[in-house]
Amino acid sequence: MAVQKHARDILFFDLSVSRRAPQAPFPTLRELVVLWKKAQEDPDFAPKEFEKGAVTALIKDCEIDEPNEIATLLIEVSDKNAPNTTYLDHAKRTARHIKKEEPEGSGFSAHVVMSLRSRSDQVNTYLTLVEAIPVVSVSRIQATLNKIIRELCEGPKNSPFTYVRPGGTKKLVGYVPHILLAGYPSDRFLQDIEEGTINGLKLVAPTAHESLGAGQYLKMNELAVSVSVSRDIPKGERWETILTGAAAKKSEFPTARIYVQPEAGGKSFHVDVDVETGNIIGQAYVKSRRLSGFDQLLETSAVEQIVPHFMQRMKAVLIKERGDGTDAKAA
Repeated sequence: MAVQKHARDILFFDLSVSRRAPQAPFPTLRELVVLWKKAQEDPDFAPKEFEKGAVTALIKDCEIDEPNEIATLLIEVSDKNAPNTTYLDHAKRTARHIKKEEPEGSGFSAHVVMSLRSRSDQVNTYLTLVEAIPVVSVSRIQATLNKIIRELCEGPKNSPFTYVRPGGTKKLVGYVPHILLAGYPSDRFLQDIEEGTINGLKLVAPTAHESLGAGQYLKMNELAVSVSVSRDIPKGERWETILTGAAAKKSEFPTARIYVQPEAGGKSFHVDVDVETGNIIGQAYVKSRRLSGFDQLLETSAVEQIVPHFMQRMKAVLIKERGDGTDAKAA
């Protein structure tokens, strides 16, 4: 997905709001946007760090469209690991090098457009579109947004989200919600599942990073169960068969890891899928759409403010996809 000044790719996701306290209510996305807006307006709010601080991310801009029930965030990433920029003029055989100064990093930013109206079939899930920009991965966007929620909600007196534990004291208890971005499966994903070779299937559950042995050198990150997949599943029925089977164990193993080989003799790799929704975890195989033909060109991949004409194009796609009160997945 190349970034060009006359075109951009957008990716389709479901943003799910959750919480670890099972008795606590689910916050609305609108309530979480208030926290993100607060962090964006605070110049002292620390950015999210990756790779020991070599990469940082923050919310650069935020806009809320109440009539259309849409929020737009601009996520900005600074990457000190990226090389310096060089511009070439081959007609003159010249080169112009632009060097970063300490502590600068190469800049990238991506628009994230979110429906504030939840899906009719999943009340805690919201259609979200993400501008595909290198370095601003969906995992970094998710981690940045969750970091803000965590910092503004941690502590017994800090969280704006509270509930009363059943059966005990009537004292209000604060809790920390979090979000998960899971992608809509692309047509290519479904084609490769049905036409390619399924080399393996694992049902995966996260763990609490339990240590192995006396030291702290070994930690369990997840638990997995291998599942045999018959090669006799008819084409056209593989995806439904895998998803339906995995869903039988979704309370214990919320993720299915599918090992697929699209072409005979080609590369085999795995894709993680949320068992309950069938959505993709990560960016590979996520449904995308290319927006092009802009009257005003998108001159940089590091804009410092929401680009109004680009935001309007993304919002139009979201409204159409969302439909009349329903976030249908059909393109």
